[in-house]
Amino acid sequence: MSRKILSLVMHFGIFSMAVAQPAPPKGFKWVKNEAFSDEFNGEKLDANKWHDRSPYWKNGRPPADFRAENVSVKDGMLQIKNEVLDPAEGVYNLTGGAVASRSSDASFGYYEARMKASGVSMSSTFWLKAPRHQVGCKTIQQELDIVEAIGGAKKFAAFKYKMKSNAHIFRTDCEGNKMETLSTPGETDLVAAADSMFHVFGCWWKDANTLDFYYNGQYAFTIKPDTTESKTPFDTPMYMHLVTETYNWETPPTPEELADKTKNVTYYDWVRSYKLVPVDVKSWIN
Repeated sequence: MSRKILSLVMHFGIFSMAVAQPAPPKGFKWVKNEAFSDEFNGEKLDANKWHDRSPYWKNGRPPADFRAENVSVKDGMLQIKNEVLDPAEGVYNLTGGAVASRSSDASFGYYEARMKASGVSMSSTFWLKAPRHQVGCKTIQQELDIVEAIGGAKKFAAFKYKMKSNAHIFRTDCEGNKMETLSTPGETDLVAAADSMFHVFGCWWKDANTLDFYYNGQYAFTIKPDTTESKTPFDTPMYMHLVTETYNWETPPTPEELADKTKNVTYYDWVRSYKLVPVDVKSWIN
């Protein structure tokens, strides 16, 4: 039995489930996109692929800031813990973590992660986001939330028991003022609570207008991003984020909850990403 599987059995009493990518269109095959894939089998985070503290997000959302020391790779998993920040630093008295890809070239393809949410009222998330860019005189930024979970949800139980996904389009007008965010959500039920076991969350970013979401390897739902600003809204390459944070609409965890080592960590068993490429007919002959 491998070290990773043995570790999962010992710590969580479960075996890794077998999943596969969706069937590719005729004439194409899936090829792993290494820049956004990691089995997390090493002793530390692969610095060639990941930032242990996102450079794209200056500060976390209060009251939790991000700390690189909260990020570790051990037991065959990426682990991001949440803790009390003592002494507090201004508006921050808690800490989370934000791992981000070095590459910002994620484009059409399939993205999935096998993860187990923490059991505190902070997020456990897997998502993609585009750098800000100009469209005319406006500033536009797209975000693809493959999953946002809260294993210890206190206000909205859906974040504990459902796969919650979203396609956001953030905007500022020609004067630099924030405009209403254009959001298109989707969801499906989980087989068990987000913090009770590992789940596989995936998204086939098919094209600029179509996002197909998968749960445990099975198709779940489709999101069509808002077309108010563009007829092809999701046509911009993105970077990847694996984040634990506080939300301004959720009650933060208590110091006692954060001290519980059985609850204060989000686990990412792996992240796997794939691109569609044309089938090489010559390879069949050879």
